[in-house]
Amino acid sequence: MEFKTFDFKGGNRRFGRKAGEIFEGNQFRCSFCSGTGILRGSKDTKCPVCRGSGIVSVKGPVVVCVYCKGRGEYPARTNITCTVCRGTGLVSITKPIEVCEHCKGSGKEPGGSLPCLVCKGKGVIAKK
Repeated sequence: MEFKTFDFKGGNRRFGRKAGEIFEGNQFRCSFCSGTGILRGSKDTKCPVCRGSGIVSVKGPVVVCVYCKGRGEYPARTNITCTVCRGTGLVSITKPIEVCEHCKGSGKEPGGSLPCLVCKGKGVIAKK
C-alpha cells in the first residue's frame, strides 16, 4: 500500500479523508462533532473532544484512524469517543510507515474487536 501526503487545513473534508492518506499540519476539523462544536443529538451541549471550538490539535503528521474509520466515535452512531484517536478521527504517526502485519491494517485484533496490540489500533507502524 502506498501512502500519499496531503497538506490539510481542516475545511469541509470530513468524509473526504481516506485511510492511507498522511496529513501534514496540526489543527484539524473535529470529527466527533463534524466541526460544529455541538454534540450530535443535542441542542446546546459542547463537544467533549474540541470543547466547543470545532477544531482539534493533533501533532502531525497524522493518518485517519482506521479503528473508528475517522468518525471519532466507536461503535458507530454513538456518543462514545474512540479509544484509539480519543475522538479526533486522526492519529499521530512517525514517518516512514508501513501497514501493520499483525492486524493487516484494520486496527483491530484478529478474531476480535479490540484495538490491535502491535500498532495500538492505528493500522500502521513505523518502518524499521
